[in-house]
Amino acid sequence: MHSGRRVCDADAHVIEPGAIFGPAHEPGRNPMDLPPTTPFVACGGADLADQWENGFDAPSYLRAMDAQGIDTVVLYPSIGLFVPFQPELSAAESADACRRYDDWVAQYCDHEPGRLAAVGIAPLADPRLAADEARRVASLGLVGMMVRPNHLYGRNLGDEAYDPFYDVLEETGLVLSVHEGLGLRGATIGRDRFDGFALRHALSHPMEQMAACASLMLDGALERHPNLRVAFLESGTGWLPYWLARLDDHREWMSESETNDLSLSPSEYFARQCIISTDPEDPLAANTAAYAGSDHLVWASDFPHPDAAFPDAIDEFLEQSPGLSSEQLDQLFWDNPRRFYRLETRFK
Repeated sequence: MHSGRRVCDADAHVIEPGAIFGPAHEPGRNPMDLPPTTPFVACGGADLADQWENGFDAPSYLRAMDAQGIDTVVLYPSIGLFVPFQPELSAAESADACRRYDDWVAQYCDHEPGRLAAVGIAPLADPRLAADEARRVASLGLVGMMVRPNHLYGRNLGDEAYDPFYDVLEETGLVLSVHEGLGLRGATIGRDRFDGFALRHALSHPMEQMAACASLMLDGALERHPNLRVAFLESGTGWLPYWLARLDDHREWMSESETNDLSLSPSEYFARQCIISTDPEDPLAANTAAYAGSDHLVWASDFPHPDAAFPDAIDEFLEQSPGLSSEQLDQLFWDNPRRFYRLETRFK
């Protein structure tokens, strides 16, 4: 707990060993494309000596959670954001890397299932393999499938080719977890025109999420899959009100042609099916809560990545995000992530 308030971290990261991915991460292979100025030092510095000494195993991870006042967490990969999406991998090789990670993270969570949950990784190279892996992931007790927002394999996330995958997510109740990470060896907004880390990182996270959000809504994926739940993660919240308003306008403008199959506006799709994560340095959370509803925001630490804060991530959020009531904070920190990830009986 933090100051008497329960906290469920909706997006933090494991530090998984590269070897778990098998042939997709052989020694000498670099799955990432990053500028030389990229910060690689994890947050917390010497305060994370315990975790580094123990290889960020589950017991040491729980101790780091305790130091922050975090009760429960939903875990996302680190190098797993990149390894399965290397362009030279075949669909089968990508799926193999995802399966290996998903098995590993399920065992990681088994150390303390009342506090640790995780999402699997979807092998987007082949939507039918992604559907197969989603069904398997559900049987492992994981709570979602992570996808990248980027234009991969010639498709956007709203493409009908992903319908078999989304069908399984609806059937199993898994969340579609949209998560960017700068370093993809492939199409990333900003990569084509900027070389430095600051510009590429500033653009990629919100703008890739904006593109994914637009495709899922205007390309009809949320219309075709009304029970699909979507989380937009690690991009701040400030872009959402503007973007939904703009998409609403375009849906109405093009209602006699491109968007005539949509029964709802993008704002209505978001209200029916989506959440967005705030983060420790988000000063616009109260504005977004006023526009989209505080029941559609969750809090996430991004621990232990370089732009996270340790051990004072919650304090930083409370200082930089004024205007949220105590009731709204209870929603962001606890009620919303437990409900959206369907963890009410697991995280008590």
